[in-house]
Amino acid sequence: MSQLSGGLTSKQKELLERIFKLSTDSAAVALSEMTEKPVFLESPRLGVVSLDSITNTAGGAESSVISAYLIFSGEINGNMLLVFPEQSAFKLINEILRQDDTSSEDLDKMAISVLGEVGNLVSSYFLSTLSDYTGMDLRPSSPMVVQDMIGAIISSAILMLERTPEEILCIETEIADENSKIEGYLMLFTDEDSLDKLLQIIEVR
Repeated sequence: MSQLSGGLTSKQKELLERIFKLSTDSAAVALSEMTEKPVFLESPRLGVVSLDSITNTAGGAESSVISAYLIFSGEINGNMLLVFPEQSAFKLINEILRQDDTSSEDLDKMAISVLGEVGNLVSSYFLSTLSDYTGMDLRPSSPMVVQDMIGAIISSAILMLERTPEEILCIETEIADENSKIEGYLMLFTDEDSLDKLLQIIEVR
């Protein structure tokens, strides 16, 4: 597991962990129905991570990953990425489609649909629960699925913002069943003022 750095207060971290737990409990129910077996989502690491170190968090700038990302708007704007190392993504696809392991390195339409639905479930439930707890209006778009190097995906996420942030919120997560754990990262990209506003609202709740 990677070690996330972070500048969250204990109260911010506690509430964000609670929000993530509530949102992933709902997502896990839906994933369990998709796989027809119990699925759990866990968060071993959560923190505010510097932009300089985020690519290393996910294995290095040239590491191949598959990401489901969506744009959100409202009182703050940004985008949210659910990022899986390539091997983990195909493992998840095989689990959901209940098929034998494949050595394919390319996404077909079914795989894109599966990862898009997983990204939609995890990201949308998180944003919805975050909105409920903070009172902020956050409206997510439909997800898109991208296969590329993590450095390129993060650069694209940053280019969609008006200002480049110094830090982002990153949650290391695991999708687990009775046999295995699949590692991923949930990343929230927004400008520095919006992230500060979000954390300040959480601090006073």
